[in-house]
This record gives sequence, structure tokens and C-alpha cells, in this order.
Amino acid sequence: MQKVYLSEEKSVFGARLASRFREAGYEVVREPAPGLSFFIDLTDESLPGDGLSVGEGIDAGAAAEAYRRNVCLPLQRLDAAFPDMTGAKRICFLASRDASVEWSCATAGYGRLMARAALYQILTITKNTWLAKGYTFRLFDPMRGEADPEKAADAAFVYFTRDRYDDGPDNPDRNDEGNLLVRDAFGREIPW
Repeated sequence: MQKVYLSEEKSVFGARLASRFREAGYEVVREPAPGLSFFIDLTDESLPGDGLSVGEGIDAGAAAEAYRRNVCLPLQRLDAAFPDMTGAKRICFLASRDASVEWSCATAGYGRLMARAALYQILTITKNTWLAKGYTFRLFDPMRGEADPEKAADAAFVYFTRDRYDDGPDNPDRNDEGNLLVRDAFGREIPW
């Protein structure tokens, strides 16, 4: 049985996503284990002290802790999972349009948002090496506070489990796995 590493199942989104994978015949695990097809990290934490606007002053300690929790810890988990990945070798992270350089409307929470932007850049820099080894990537914005979390999880499941094509699935010569994209719960590509 193929396995899916899922970082959490406590949230409505995480529980629904785990349920969808189980319904499709996958074993959902919380620790790296041989036979992992998917690595899915749902970390996207806001911290006390990180809700200030620029005018109020940014708490450097909260921003540093947001980076540790939202970038360093998920990448440590991914590093631990690499030796066990076979099959689809799909790496998935949550994203947020508010961390987009081009599309953000956020006026506070910069520690978390800077951490998310840093994660996107780290994945962009390293993806070419990983693509050559058969890994593929998905970044997904569940649109917290805007979309129903169960419907967002259903959309994430579809996005995580299907190959991506820029010209439709009937054109296998136009595979679009080489690009690192962020999609939201409505399937829109988010510029970042």
C-alpha cells in the first residue's frame, strides 16, 4: 500500500484531506516510513506577536520563530522523509496568496508571510535538482477564512494526486511539472 506523510489531521482541512487519501486506498502516516508516495506538510502557523502592521512595528522575535516553525521544521521533516519516498515522489506544502510578492493584500502577520515567501524561494532554488530525481511539487492555498475547509481539502486532494499539464490532460507532450505553481481552492494559479 502506498503511503502519504501528512503533518497533521487535527484541523478540519487536515482531517478531510487524510480521509480522501484513505478512501483512495493510501495509508496516511505521521512519521516517515518506507514506501512514501506523498509528503504533505500543512504547517502554516501564525504566532502571538506576529499580528502587527508595519506602522506598529514588527516583532523580530516573533518573525524569527515564524521562520523556524514555517520553514525550518517542515524542511527538516522533508529531509527525514526523502530516503523513504518512492512512487509518485510528490512534495506538497500549504501556501498563501498573502505571502505572494505580487498578490498580497495583507497588512499584518509579516513573520509568517515572510517565512512562506522564503519557503517558496528555497523550493524554487532546489526544485531543479529534485525534478531530475523524479520528484514533483505542489503548493496549495486553502483560502482560510474564505473557502469551506472540507471543500478546500477536496480541491487539494485533486491537485496533489493529478499530473499537471499546461494544455490539458490529453496532451502528454505538454507536461507542466517543471514549474513551481501555487494554486488556490478554486484552482486559480496564484502569482508569487
